[in-house]
Amino acid sequence: MDHQQRLKTCIDEIALQGPELLCQLQTQLGDAPGEARPSLGLLDDTSRPTVQSLRKKLIEAATKLIQLATDTDGYLEHLANGHIPPDGSPIPYAHLAAKTQTPLKSLRGVARMAVANGFLEEPSPGHLAHNRISLGLLNKDGLMSWAKWMMEYSMPVAYKFTDATRRWGNTDCKDQTAFNLALDTPLPFFDHMRKDPQLATLFHNYMRSLGHSRLWSMDHAVQGFDWASLPNGAKIVDVGGSHGDLAVRVLKSFPHLEFIVQDLPETVAAARSALNDKKLEQGIKSKIEFAEHDFFKTQPVTDADVYFLRMIMHDWPDEDAKIILQQLGRVLEQRPQARIVIMDTVLPPPGLTSVTHEQQLRVRDLMMMQVFNARERELEDWETLCDQVGMQITHVSQPDDSLMGLLTLQLKDQQQQLKSHSKGINGFATKHKPATAEEPILIIGAGISGLCLAQALHKGNVPFRIYERDSTFDFRPQGYRLKLQRPAALALAEILSPQVYEAFLASCAILSVGETNLDPFTAAVSRSRRGGGLGGNLGLNPFHTVDRTVFRKTLMESIKDSIVYGRDLESYHADAQSGVVVARFKNGDVVRGRFLVGADGLHSIVRRTHIPRSLLVETGAVCIYGKTPLSPELLARFPAKGLRWMTVIADHSPVLQSCLIGDSTVTLLLEPIRFSPDSRDRIKELPDNYLYWALIGPEKRLQFPQVVGPHGQGKATDNDKVDAANLSLAVTEEWHPDIRSVLELQDRRHTTLIRIISSVPDVPAWDSSSMVTAMGDAVHPMSPAGGVGAQTAICDAAGLAKVLVDSRGCPSRAAVWQFEEDMRKRACGSIKHSEFLQFLVVHGQTCNTFHNFCWDISEDRTWDQLCNTNNLYLPPYGLIYSSMGSPIISTVRITLKL
Repeated sequence: MDHQQRLKTCIDEIALQGPELLCQLQTQLGDAPGEARPSLGLLDDTSRPTVQSLRKKLIEAATKLIQLATDTDGYLEHLANGHIPPDGSPIPYAHLAAKTQTPLKSLRGVARMAVANGFLEEPSPGHLAHNRISLGLLNKDGLMSWAKWMMEYSMPVAYKFTDATRRWGNTDCKDQTAFNLALDTPLPFFDHMRKDPQLATLFHNYMRSLGHSRLWSMDHAVQGFDWASLPNGAKIVDVGGSHGDLAVRVLKSFPHLEFIVQDLPETVAAARSALNDKKLEQGIKSKIEFAEHDFFKTQPVTDADVYFLRMIMHDWPDEDAKIILQQLGRVLEQRPQARIVIMDTVLPPPGLTSVTHEQQLRVRDLMMMQVFNARERELEDWETLCDQVGMQITHVSQPDDSLMGLLTLQLKDQQQQLKSHSKGINGFATKHKPATAEEPILIIGAGISGLCLAQALHKGNVPFRIYERDSTFDFRPQGYRLKLQRPAALALAEILSPQVYEAFLASCAILSVGETNLDPFTAAVSRSRRGGGLGGNLGLNPFHTVDRTVFRKTLMESIKDSIVYGRDLESYHADAQSGVVVARFKNGDVVRGRFLVGADGLHSIVRRTHIPRSLLVETGAVCIYGKTPLSPELLARFPAKGLRWMTVIADHSPVLQSCLIGDSTVTLLLEPIRFSPDSRDRIKELPDNYLYWALIGPEKRLQFPQVVGPHGQGKATDNDKVDAANLSLAVTEEWHPDIRSVLELQDRRHTTLIRIISSVPDVPAWDSSSMVTAMGDAVHPMSPAGGVGAQTAICDAAGLAKVLVDSRGCPSRAAVWQFEEDMRKRACGSIKHSEFLQFLVVHGQTCNTFHNFCWDISEDRTWDQLCNTNNLYLPPYGLIYSSMGSPIISTVRITLKL
């Protein structure tokens, strides 16, 4: 993607997320007067997942935009740029200078530099005030220590990094660092700190403040590891655990455990005193033991279940890190069921995670180099380090909003006995919490793809629940006839249980394969052929013809109790820390699940949230579809040869209208839907035999009522149906009476008009999640002209079902990404197929340029060669235009690989 396109993507993202965030804030603020509105509180309120999600997306897009829109000279000016709303009381510069005994000009210069970067504000000329960021230093515990540490130590150390590199080059020595130069000390960091109590106190407070920040929060350690699975009385050794903050936090949620907190003597002495002063339940204090220990020496505790190292390993170069692991490895040799759990940074490959996330990680990496001659490690580095000490990683996870990952280590021989090896980082992880009846897979939408997925999950004994926005099963028309090709037939055989599959086969209409073309003005047959054209997989050879309503009823067999109607999704939030997705509906209902699937069609809320860059386009085409009973009157009037199989009736625009004003074709496609006596004996609720039809043409030709939206959004009223029926008659008023009989005798209760919307063929990729995805029309709506929309959705459901059943409802992000990539490839072919046939139907066949060619629509190379040799080009949508810009389509024989 070039620079201009990336810039446009960021601007589009801001334009999308900004108004949505403002709308959410306005909605949640209510009608309170302006001075009483706690807007800053809303932005900081983590209990409002929708606001937080939109806020994160907006920050991410804005950060990328600053990078893309800033030139080289200006880049450094924007590294700390913020745009924060004001708060606080102002003070004149002169008063502040007097209070702080600072020269006025120096104070004002420094303060205004801070204001320019979003820290402090100047609400009126000559007055300085706190804003939300600067107030945080005063009001939030530990942040002042953090700021002092960064200003007095981190920045001077960073300044000396170049000098240290020039002086010592490639070294791992702990006394040859930028820290040594900045503080003019020959001692390594921790040795120097022992001799400087003031520095030790500041560093301890700085580390504690990190634990209170969202990115470094101790909550990630509490929620990211499965403490509940440990038996009563399980012993955990917190290696290098400082003042025991982790032990306290874990025991508050999991009091059945016992902790030994190990650190150096001076730290342990201070920690014991601090614990005694804390207002904690005696039951928690009694389960925490402090012990002096140097982790470079033999581990004295040999009966623990877990050895936990949080933010330890990144302080040490590889050779020192090996010694730490080797000391613990000797314990595992005696107690192989024990585990080592490391909570530390796992650097992602460049560009894999968000830009703001990666910026934080890269800063930490440089800090480790500057202070310790150590580094943050990528997953491959961790694996190499473990391999060198005879260990292997058995599980990796990355909690959401955390800059650290969790790695579980065991001895190699022990790991080989495990049945699985789960890896994941920066989202490519699963918590291995299967779907349950209380927290099932949440399927949003009871259309064909959602029902197919549900059947597969039911067959695989994976709990699920379907939530449908419509109030009833038959709330609105959704089409009538479907043709299913081989891929869909194979998918259904895999998805459905034997009983449901047998019912499906019995419910299918009689399959008649062939095509007849009728002249709309004479009712004469112009072309007709039995069969699907070419043999094999290249021809038009459907496996099944189904009535859509009957098909949906069949797909509800045995799962009706798992469908909830009248539930219109408002928002959802996926919390990777707890492994739970929370869905909120417009009626106020809130449900929890392990995985959420957006099968909610063209107007998908899941797509808008999860795939904001989806590209849907107006095709310019309109379709009126309906059904006409196969009554004696219709059989007497309509040409008999048009009632055998698919019939196409194309009304090409007159020559002058076509050439001068660009008028286009209106095409009527129809097919009889008949059920065999055997089917009627076995399935009691089959409809009477009928003629399915669809009238397709350009929107300018088929002017339609505005109340019915694209693809049938909302429920069409009786007046809408009458208008659509009348329009079908008005557009065909010049046609032969026998042909028009199918429209004159239509069942007006079932006539619907829709505007045709389609995704672009190359469906843009999105950031995959291990907890959310979408499929079917929610991702790739397409023109009905191709007749493959339902088939593609069924194949989507089969692909996702395999992922969810294999993982028991808790797939890895990598598995979801692979499903989505396969879905995008499948959709691309289907959309191109549909677009091409719609072009034929709407624009007609206007020239005979290439009558000797047989094209395969899936072979882009053939299209390109053909276009290049005939002064044509192939645009992204797969339609052919001349170099002069006029659309051309030939009367060649076209082979469509279905």
